[in-house]
Amino acid sequence: MSQTYNNLLHPYNTRSNANGMEKLLKYKISSKELGRGAFSKVLEATFKEANTKVAMKIVKLEDLEDKYITLSLNEVQLLRRIHSPNVIKLYDAFVHQKTLHVALELIDGVDLAVRIQVMRDRGSVFSERSIWYKFHQICCGLKDLHDKRILHRDLKPANIFITSKYQVKIGDLGLSRQCSPATNNLKTHVGTEYYMAPERNIGEGYHFQSDIWSLGCLLYELCTFRSPFNGELTNAYSLHKKINNGDIIPFPMNVYSEHLSYFTYACLNTKSEERPNASECFEAARAMYEKFESMLADYKAATRQTSSLKKTL
Repeated sequence: MSQTYNNLLHPYNTRSNANGMEKLLKYKISSKELGRGAFSKVLEATFKEANTKVAMKIVKLEDLEDKYITLSLNEVQLLRRIHSPNVIKLYDAFVHQKTLHVALELIDGVDLAVRIQVMRDRGSVFSERSIWYKFHQICCGLKDLHDKRILHRDLKPANIFITSKYQVKIGDLGLSRQCSPATNNLKTHVGTEYYMAPERNIGEGYHFQSDIWSLGCLLYELCTFRSPFNGELTNAYSLHKKINNGDIIPFPMNVYSEHLSYFTYACLNTKSEERPNASECFEAARAMYEKFESMLADYKAATRQTSSLKKTL
């Protein structure tokens, strides 16, 4: 390793191995695998004191390159700073025998990519009420991240999780970055190509508005079950050209409202300075969610009234 193992693990290296063992003994880690990454795996575990299920992310640090150790520890540090109902919660993190253990909130549901695939296989679509219900929570999570000056940089369906109670949470902050007030623009090329904003593809500096582009891609995919730049799987040049030009497959105007279409294209504006910010996205999405909830409540009230009248006849 080019950088010493101990330096990379600071402040974890100040904790004794015995302390790591003490923390590890508080959990009963099962063999049930919940997921696997390039250099980590996630197992179901139980926090014994509260008999609470958690997701235990395990990263063997000893054989990793410095940059991957840094990414793993960076995610822990960012999760420590964020407390949001719509971002996956960090319970604890510790190192034992050169292995990083990260205890995370267990999601007893599926990610959005799986949910989209299920609907696609059924030949069905999400109702607009359902879309705003999910999307306003995603916007809330992103607003909370941006309020803490955290740029996610990899928003996509596979990183959005839905619990059994239909609470939506943003996860996987491994590529995220904390930006100081003095940070102007970032230039690091990380993330998933389909969801990268034009300014990132052409090597220009990028900032929080790049997450808004990814948010627009998410909303488009919720409506159409495909990326706005679907089809360019192997030709990176063609994909980047479509993204840079905003060459988006037409939105199904006959299925969803004009508001939904307008919101999507506002986020997918190729000029980053003209995109809404995370707070504006959340306020607009929440307003639309509340509108559809109000419409549903009115419909139910009218249905009950009609049923009551029939019984009196």
